[in-house]
Amino acid sequence: MRTVSAAFVLLLLAAAVLACGCMGADTPPAGPEAVQDIVVGALLPRSGEYAGGGEASRVALEVAAGDINDYFASIGSDRRVGIIIEDTKADPATALAKLQALEGQDVRIVIGPGTSAELEAVRTYADEHGFILISTMSTAPSLAIAGDNVYRLVPPDTYQADVMAYYLREQGVTAIVPVWRGDVWGDELEKLTAAALVRGGGKVLDGVRYTPDQVYGAIAADLDARVARAIAAHGREKVAVYLVSLDEADRIMGAAMATENLPKVRWYGCDGSVLLDSLASGEPARFAEQTKFTCPALWNQEGVASNTATIQKMRELLGRHPDGYGLATYDALWIVAMARTEADTADVAMLKTALERTAEESGGPLFGPAHLNGAGDLSSAHYTFWTVSADGAACRWVPVVQYGIASAGATPELEWVGA
Repeated sequence: MRTVSAAFVLLLLAAAVLACGCMGADTPPAGPEAVQDIVVGALLPRSGEYAGGGEASRVALEVAAGDINDYFASIGSDRRVGIIIEDTKADPATALAKLQALEGQDVRIVIGPGTSAELEAVRTYADEHGFILISTMSTAPSLAIAGDNVYRLVPPDTYQADVMAYYLREQGVTAIVPVWRGDVWGDELEKLTAAALVRGGGKVLDGVRYTPDQVYGAIAADLDARVARAIAAHGREKVAVYLVSLDEADRIMGAAMATENLPKVRWYGCDGSVLLDSLASGEPARFAEQTKFTCPALWNQEGVASNTATIQKMRELLGRHPDGYGLATYDALWIVAMARTEADTADVAMLKTALERTAEESGGPLFGPAHLNGAGDLSSAHYTFWTVSADGAACRWVPVVQYGIASAGATPELEWVGA
């Protein structure tokens, strides 16, 4: 273990001085002796309902692979890491089929899948067939299961719910009308946030549960009627819409623009819709700016500030800010590569031990040590709230404040104030 920790210190130093160019996943390893002996699979929603998040993680993996391989070359190692990315379309059945496809390529460590619904569909298969899954986007608390082969380098949504309720109270919101995606993730996050707000003295009014195949105009009309009643009972300044959605947030807001009451109240969102490019351009962006749409992202301003070159590489390739889960994905590949180098085995039990040690002692370059709880989930978190703000004739996402949560149930602590 001490050898890995020392090596990781060296790799961080090496990464800091390497040139900005990176080796993509499909680029042949440098040097005649170099081999891709660390092959990692990735299950990402590159199309479908969460394509924005999947694309951010794809870019993160490719940048990480280039940085890791540059590091290996800089120390004279012939090891190289390669990645095989499969598109799950954010569909649970597709995610299982793609995991089985990776099995046929003799891949046993997989980063992903993206959504909690997908992870729920593949978790048992992974346990039974000797896969190790490292999710950087799934946050449903019901999937925090001790002893399985799943690690999540993100905290369960109990943390997000607590920080969201705290922030709403800080903003003077005393009553919310929720509108949420009807799946395992959306149902749990809405319920947790509602409970946290009520514990703090707030009110949660009857909201709208939807599925992405519904007509968004009908969803907006239903929500508008509920918000009208909320305004009459509690006053416009005290009422807010709380949206739990993925990439469909822009379509919901597009439909909401045509209503009477929805543009009059503040809107708040979640980690599934933060930093969406579709909410920084076009008519939905104007609605988001008008309603001061604000969402939390798993994000550490200090870690980002000390790794500006890496973040900039991601931004240039992605064309926008990478989200917090993309940053966690970058770290995940570093952790896998270093753990795989230490263990130098395909034995699942030994790999799990190495992964846990590497995550705990060194973690990744962006977020540092990843302290995991008994279920293999991140046990502390930093959340930065972002809001859609006008920028001349356009709009952009702006970070406004960051809170840290040291452990489950702890009170959020103010860590940083921005715009």
